Amino acid sequence: MSQWLRAALFLVVALIITGCGGAAPVVTPTPTPTPAEISARAGQATGAAQSLAFSITVTGQPVYTDPSRVFVITAIDGALRRPDGVLATLKLRSAAGLAEVRTVSLAGKQYATNPLTRAWQCLTPGQAFDAAILFDPQKGIERLLQDGIETVTLVGEETLDGRLTYHLRGTIPGARMADISGGLIGAAPVTADIWADRETLRLAKIVLVDQAPGAPEPTTWTLVFSAYDQPVDVRPPIEC
Repeated sequence: MSQWLRAALFLVVALIITGCGGAAPVVTPTPTPTPAEISARAGQATGAAQSLAFSITVTGQPVYTDPSRVFVITAIDGALRRPDGVLATLKLRSAAGLAEVRTVSLAGKQYATNPLTRAWQCLTPGQAFDAAILFDPQKGIERLLQDGIETVTLVGEETLDGRLTYHLRGTIPGARMADISGGLIGAAPVTADIWADRETLRLAKIVLVDQAPGAPEPTTWTLVFSAYDQPVDVRPPIEC
């Protein structure tokens, strides 16, 4: 077979194969979200949950519950039921030893047990720390994740409790943290490390480092979130 005939046959076969197979589909890669977008989506996903459990550990520079500086907060365990129900147990330390205060927030009212008698009492607004403010839809944690974190960066992807998470880091203005903590956090800009589930984007953990001016060491608040969309029974413990 001559060389030109061989080349012609090759060209015909190539055209037939191309015609039968068609053009390869163009695959558009999914754009990788920016750290700010991940943070915002984490706030939205967490805010969409109807309930969750939270555990807060406080270490470093002591944080007092009131101006008399009698009780130091060491931990807070609780649960949220939207729109405005929160159960919390504050674990306290004083010169006399350890104590616990149980609190209930519902429909804008707050109730708490006396740390000495353990009897329930009605509180006036601002009388004590109210964990419900942490989840205020207008200024709480979920809102801060959407528009309150500055210079947010992606540290990487990490596994927490068997789940793959995004690890973000940024800074939250002190005034915005003070507004949702009764002034307990936010004497200066607060460094925030945030872990959000890679699949659901719900919050898994937040570590807040609050270095108050003149304080010998920072206060570290570690918040862990779990039990999303599980039943939470919140009701007034007494009539006020």
